[in-house]
Amino acid sequence: MAVRRMAIAAAATAALVAALALLPAAAAAGLIAACSGVVAVAMARARPAGPRFRALALAGGLMITALAAAASGVAVLAAPGAKVDGVPLPAEIPLVSLFFVALFFLPAVLRPHQRRDVLGRLRFGLDALGVTACLIFPPWLLLFDDDLRRGGAITALVFGGGAAATIAVAGVHAVRHRAALQWCAPGAALALIGLTAMVIANDFPWVPNAAIGAVAAAVAIDAAAVLLWHGAVRIRPDAGPIPPAGSEPSAGFPLLTLPMLGSALVALYHLINGGRMGTASIVLAVTAILAVAAREWVSAIVLRRHADHLTDQGNRLRSLVFGSADVAMILDADLAVRWQSPAAARQFGLSDQDVLGRAVTALVHPGQADAVHAYLTDRLADVPPPGAAGLPVRLRDGFGHWRETEWTTSGGDPAEPGRTLVVHVRDAGNERDLERALRQATHVDRQTGLANRPGLCRAGELTPGAGAMIVIELGGLTAVGDVHGAEVAEVVLAEAARRLRTAVPEADVPARVGETRLAVLTRSGAVRAHLLASRLLTTLTAPYEAAGTVAHLSGWAGLADLMPETDIDEVIRRAMLAVRSVRSGPPGAVEWYDEQMEARLLRRSTLEQDLPGAVDRGELELSYQPIVELESRRPVGVEALPAWRHPVLGPVPAAELLPLAEELGLLGHVAHWALHQSCRLLPSWRRRNDTLWLALNVRPRALADAGFQAILQTAVELYQLPPSSLVLEISEQDLLDVRDGQPPADLAATLGRLRADGIRTAVDNFGAGPTSLSRLRILPIDQLKIDLSGRPDDAVVEVTVALGRRLGLEVIAHGLGSEEDLETVRAAGCRLGQGAPLGRPMPAEHLEALLERHQTRRRG
Repeated sequence: MAVRRMAIAAAATAALVAALALLPAAAAAGLIAACSGVVAVAMARARPAGPRFRALALAGGLMITALAAAASGVAVLAAPGAKVDGVPLPAEIPLVSLFFVALFFLPAVLRPHQRRDVLGRLRFGLDALGVTACLIFPPWLLLFDDDLRRGGAITALVFGGGAAATIAVAGVHAVRHRAALQWCAPGAALALIGLTAMVIANDFPWVPNAAIGAVAAAVAIDAAAVLLWHGAVRIRPDAGPIPPAGSEPSAGFPLLTLPMLGSALVALYHLINGGRMGTASIVLAVTAILAVAAREWVSAIVLRRHADHLTDQGNRLRSLVFGSADVAMILDADLAVRWQSPAAARQFGLSDQDVLGRAVTALVHPGQADAVHAYLTDRLADVPPPGAAGLPVRLRDGFGHWRETEWTTSGGDPAEPGRTLVVHVRDAGNERDLERALRQATHVDRQTGLANRPGLCRAGELTPGAGAMIVIELGGLTAVGDVHGAEVAEVVLAEAARRLRTAVPEADVPARVGETRLAVLTRSGAVRAHLLASRLLTTLTAPYEAAGTVAHLSGWAGLADLMPETDIDEVIRRAMLAVRSVRSGPPGAVEWYDEQMEARLLRRSTLEQDLPGAVDRGELELSYQPIVELESRRPVGVEALPAWRHPVLGPVPAAELLPLAEELGLLGHVAHWALHQSCRLLPSWRRRNDTLWLALNVRPRALADAGFQAILQTAVELYQLPPSSLVLEISEQDLLDVRDGQPPADLAATLGRLRADGIRTAVDNFGAGPTSLSRLRILPIDQLKIDLSGRPDDAVVEVTVALGRRLGLEVIAHGLGSEEDLETVRAAGCRLGQGAPLGRPMPAEHLEALLERHQTRRRG
């Protein structure tokens, strides 16, 4: 494919050369200039490095130039004698297109807007005027001073020269997008000059060398196309440095020198060959000279102002150097001090006699001399520093003391670049002291003097290795503050910190990681860490004497293994989870972290977060387990069992749901929902079995709640239920007072009020706790549900049933698991039972079907 393209290109080139050799020069010039259209298409299709508007505008102007040149060449062949208003058609076509090309080129070069002051705009105008005069002067002198004036050529010369001069001066004076405009502006100006020359050549076809001028104009247009493509497509607009403020952007370019020199040479040639200078030529020459003179005068004013500005800046810099607290030194290529600022004497007591001419490494600590020498050598060789911060250096001052300093460099002395180095020395002693104080404040707990959590993490990072993290939760500190005052609580906390600090080995790190949590990072093994945690609990829970009073604290400890591959923050988190887990146990307990513990705590936390709103989201549901008469297997009651179908964790049973709801203060909401859901269905069930009663599990706190009692009465009245059809069950574990193992008095009064209202009560899971039957005499209980899930002895079951019936309680065998259990409780005289053989928990629809079957069987 590549060979084929090369063959096609070679054939096209050969055909073009042959055609040009056979065509008239003016027509050949048009075809040569038309080649710039290929570049215009490439510019329009390319992805430019600069603004796309500029690339498209320049491509549009270049395409018009190419089309005009091609049309002019065709007109030379097709209609060589045709004229438009006295202008030959081959000249009229590029003349008209000249205005459109300028219309495309000028916005492309004059954008973006260049900010200039009044003098800057005046210099721009004078440069444009001078260049315009220099561009018009040579053609006018050679062609028009002999009274041979043609309107088309004069129009093209004046307009094209002015537009080309304006564009060229704009590129030289550009500050923004300077790199791109230094290519685009000359290219656009050259294209306009070429198009103007083509108009003049076709307007004067009989003049000698007119054909050569036309070909030269065409070649210039093609060269301009390359310049435009390179500047608009390849060059980033601001790739080069921006001239400093107050400087002369055109100072490095012979903007007026070349045009003036060219005009002078043309005038000299014309005069030597016997020509004369007409009035117009003289006016143009004088205009150019006056423009140059005025421009130089304005430049002198600008340069004088810039010099005054530099003088003022130098004075400011000198005052800054002399008044600066930082020391500046200039080093030579051998790193000897050639100059130092006056601040050296004020800050460090270093006189010029002690410093100048000496190697700078002689002023620093011997242990840092090599590092300082390498650092300064790299900076002298323009090797970039490894970081943005300076080099910490210990510098001997004039009094023989070592001072903490920080050294930075800022390149060479502008007077001798490449052979000198400017070093800035800053006193960092106070900063180092402040950093140490801040570091200590960041890593130390101010109230106890122990390490805080960041300090504990830092200690773990500095001394990696195996060990253990002990976190101790102190209980009762808030109560001490409530009873004895905040000051006493602070004294107790400080004493606890002192005890912790003195009780741990020297290599261990004591810390405070919470309001009431202390921690110890120990490198001991698991056994010794466990013993240390127990010993610390004993020490920290001993009585505290403060302000004439005695305070007591309780404590729990959690431990986590410290391993090199585990992040110290993760170890602390695990130890805190262990404390949280053991916190529910008795004081003095110690527990290690394990993954099962975290899973339990995570489940608990998830349930605590999701339970609020579970009722509104419809996630709670009720199942019903029948309570059956053992002889007839006929349901006489039904127990409503609430459960929570968590969308992630799955079913949450009532034994877990109700205590959680009580802790979160949601028990009343859950109980209200369960009561109304069940009581709404109970009337339809009682129509199939008029003696059926409903049992609900409640907590003592709900029973004592006046709101729950009101809801209970409302449900009875709303659904027209006999009060005896409701049985409220309390577990044996909730029945006892934790202080003395006796039923609380307020619970007995609450149960008495329920009995007076006709609502029955029951004790659930009897036998799982320490309650004796004799203690039930003081409680107005109607039913007793014996827990058989642990498979008690047959004799125990028989005695329990007999004593329960003697106390007037209706005994229900709960937790039956097999037919053997049924025979056992039936033989013991138990009349009612509940368990899997008699019916598992089921939805309301299944319970209705069960009641329907028993009703049908009884009728049959």
